[in-house]
Amino acid sequence: MKKWDIRTKRWVSLIAVVAVAAMIFLFSAQEGDDSARLSEGVTEWVLNALVPGYAQFTVAQKLSWLERAGLVVRKLAHFSEFALLAVTLSVHLHYRMRGYGRIIPTSWLIATLYAGTDELHQMFVGGRGPALRDVAIDSAGALVGAFAGVALILLWHRLKRKRNRLA
Repeated sequence: MKKWDIRTKRWVSLIAVVAVAAMIFLFSAQEGDDSARLSEGVTEWVLNALVPGYAQFTVAQKLSWLERAGLVVRKLAHFSEFALLAVTLSVHLHYRMRGYGRIIPTSWLIATLYAGTDELHQMFVGGRGPALRDVAIDSAGALVGAFAGVALILLWHRLKRKRNRLA
């Protein structure tokens, strides 16, 4: 199998960053009602998967569960989107920077700045608005993602070294 050169790795990792950023942008561009329907559908799926007997609950019981779990699911989605953005940023920065010490703060900062612009973007979307709490949640997700990204890079290099020793 042919090895990728550094330029190819940089381009592929940059495409991954742009794809995740575009996904976040598209979710944020949804009108408030559309976003609520999507969140409700995901919450319903999660409740069906995790709460025994949820399908047999009464309508009132389901609404109660949806209301309580919906907020958690939406905030976990924020956290996860920006964690994924920071993972892809960390991988991309790994191919652009020397050493690991600057990757975590740089990917966290870029993802957090994007979270701020994402909330500003929502000011212009019907039924949506900016929330500082969401930026904080996004930033926390980005921090976890930045650490996870570097951990994945280190694990990948360790596995490659081990494979090379065995070959």
